[in-house]
Amino acid sequence: MILRRVIAHFRSQEWTAIAIDFVIVVAGVFVGLQVSNWNAARIDRETERETLIRLHSDIRESIATQARDIAFLEQQIADQAMILSALDECRVAPDEDERFQRGLAELGYVNPPRLYRRTIDEIAAAGRTDLIRNSALVAELARIVALVEWRAFGFDQTVETLAPHRYEVERRVRYDVSRVIPDPFIQEHHAGVIHDINELCREPSVALAVSAVSYLTMERMQAYRPILEDYHAFLPMIEQELRVRWGVEIVGSDAS
Repeated sequence: MILRRVIAHFRSQEWTAIAIDFVIVVAGVFVGLQVSNWNAARIDRETERETLIRLHSDIRESIATQARDIAFLEQQIADQAMILSALDECRVAPDEDERFQRGLAELGYVNPPRLYRRTIDEIAAAGRTDLIRNSALVAELARIVALVEWRAFGFDQTVETLAPHRYEVERRVRYDVSRVIPDPFIQEHHAGVIHDINELCREPSVALAVSAVSYLTMERMQAYRPILEDYHAFLPMIEQELRVRWGVEIVGSDAS
């Protein structure tokens, strides 16, 4: 329609009308681009908000599982100390026999560092690493991911080192999978261990193996505590961004 009018005005040499038509066309294109840009920016803002909400949920879940793993490691270290004491005395007190069995069964049980990466991986897969506009948030998230990946590499090395120490104990006991040993971290843990404390304490390699496992377990616990602290510190940063930019209040935060 506009093109036909411009041609007609050109043939009639109506230069004023041509100028007006040109301004209308340019203005229309400009407005169209502005509307398109505004709509794209609005979609990006909504996507960023939803991404931060999901990221907050992922970090909260990471906090819960990492805290649980640290508590599990603390239990193992305490059990291992009791095992070493029993080996030194060559005696297991009757009221500590189940705990002794639990400690033997869970010797060397360690998990990798916990980070729920669903939202992080979605951002990377979509190629939208620029989606979060707060550069401080992005930098802190990148630092946390790098720390977790570094500790995960150390986990692989720890597992390799633990294996021969665990085997040193395993080859001197027999597991009774018909028995359930109480454990607050492993439900219905079939971890009965048939053992001869006299045989175990006669072999110095057993105590040395338990001691080595205890040291490596402590190392993992000390490696994971800073990760948990970083998660706790990162959570309020996300909450502040959501509150300041979108007025979104997160209910029941675990940040404290």
